[in-house]
Amino acid sequence: NYSIQIKSTYNPQYHAGGPDGLLDGILGAENWRKGDWQGYQSQDFEATIDLQQPKTITQIGARFLQDMRSWILMPTKVDYLISDDNVHFSLFRTVDNSLDPQTEQTTILNFTVTQFPGMTARYVKVVAHNFGVLPPWHQGAGGDAFFFIDEIQND
Repeated sequence: NYSIQIKSTYNPQYHAGGPDGLLDGILGAENWRKGDWQGYQSQDFEATIDLQQPKTITQIGARFLQDMRSWILMPTKVDYLISDDNVHFSLFRTVDNSLDPQTEQTTILNFTVTQFPGMTARYVKVVAHNFGVLPPWHQGAGGDAFFFIDEIQND
């Protein structure tokens, strides 16, 4: 029963069913062409989830995919922020990418943070930082990297 507001614009080819696709519990597979992933290029991702009421949060996570040959790289880091009023946010935690961008194998990673004791909040903001311009070693050097996200989860 959560709602989501995405401030970023996904590529229309990679929409995964629209904004609610990030909260539907459907996990994407390594074959991203099936359509279960949202793709973002040349921008960071920012979304705010309304939990509808204050909840104790001990874990927040988001799943991302890397397929380097297809210009899809992991975000450099993901920030998780929380709020009671959807105006003033405080940092819950940050997860840095641990996967080498030159990894050729298609890989799915959970950027998950856990904190005990938990913190109470009604709103959760997820900010994923795009890799940016593809580096000289990449076959698409100079182009803008994508990143793909398929689900945001919290406990």
